[in-house]
Amino acid sequence: MSTINRRQFLIGSGVSLAHLALPRPLLYDDVPRIQGPPAPLGRVTTWWRQAVRKEPSGHAEWVTSKGRDQVVPLRASVVGEAPWPTNPIWYETDEGYIHSGYVQPVENSPQTEIIPSIEEPGFWAEVCVPFAEARWRPLSPYVSYKLYYETVYRVVGATMDEEGDWWYQLKDGLTWSPGPYVRAQSMRRIPADQLQPISPGRSDKWLSISIPDQRLICFEGERAVFETRIASGVYGLGTPLGEFRMLYQRHTQRMIGGGEDDRYDLPGVPFPVYFTWSGVAIHGTYWHNDYGRRHSHGCVNVTSQAARWIFRWVEPHVPYEQHTLRSPRGGGTRVVVV
Repeated sequence: MSTINRRQFLIGSGVSLAHLALPRPLLYDDVPRIQGPPAPLGRVTTWWRQAVRKEPSGHAEWVTSKGRDQVVPLRASVVGEAPWPTNPIWYETDEGYIHSGYVQPVENSPQTEIIPSIEEPGFWAEVCVPFAEARWRPLSPYVSYKLYYETVYRVVGATMDEEGDWWYQLKDGLTWSPGPYVRAQSMRRIPADQLQPISPGRSDKWLSISIPDQRLICFEGERAVFETRIASGVYGLGTPLGEFRMLYQRHTQRMIGGGEDDRYDLPGVPFPVYFTWSGVAIHGTYWHNDYGRRHSHGCVNVTSQAARWIFRWVEPHVPYEQHTLRSPRGGGTRVVVV
């Protein structure tokens, strides 16, 4: 059985934890550590400030705090005192420890590949920096959207600005028609071979979602081939129980909804696969990093890496050139939610 996220696998399987032999000024030397951080950097995802503490505990001495979209270096993942039962993981930073629940692991990997001539229908790309700023025209002083790490969009055009820098024009995942521009170096092209189907054509695929365990498992017959932790619908907005079929899948989706007090607008949600006509989907998540606990308005949140794997595995598979593919009636992968 495989998982997409080593940190989640170690937590779920009870593998013994390693200790890192790193210099840790101002930090505890006797804290259990998972070997290495999940990414070099972490982005704070919430509107409220996140505390950085001297020890990995909500009761530890406060050192400083970080606000939304601040990016901090991550040195290690550590097991500390859980602020809620499902997530005891904290990240070690240069200043102290910050809880992982609202810190998105990110990289800052500007691209050198530039594609100046783009043929229809374009290509899929993901943000490869902590966040990119989209503007309705290159070099505009006004930022229209912030686009976050690992969100996915279709690139449909390219243009060079008066300073000699390239910009990509984006479409699906943000707007239905050609929309704003982002700097080309902030987008990583996703080649078609990286989205090829996994185990295509098998009729014995099915997917199990356990709400009590907050866990998703993909099966081929009786053999589990993939497993990941999830964040399902919160109480009152719960993920529906029962047996379903995959209805349609998309490379990306801008998700807008919620009520007056919990309105959301989430561009570029990566690799959603839908199993109800009301719009309940399994999809990647960038607005929290807290799996094992209910968070959503009914969808099944997983990491972006997990969403891509599931997207490639479920049947039928949307071709690279298309945005959406609807399954034949009764022909999509079976989904069992308990």
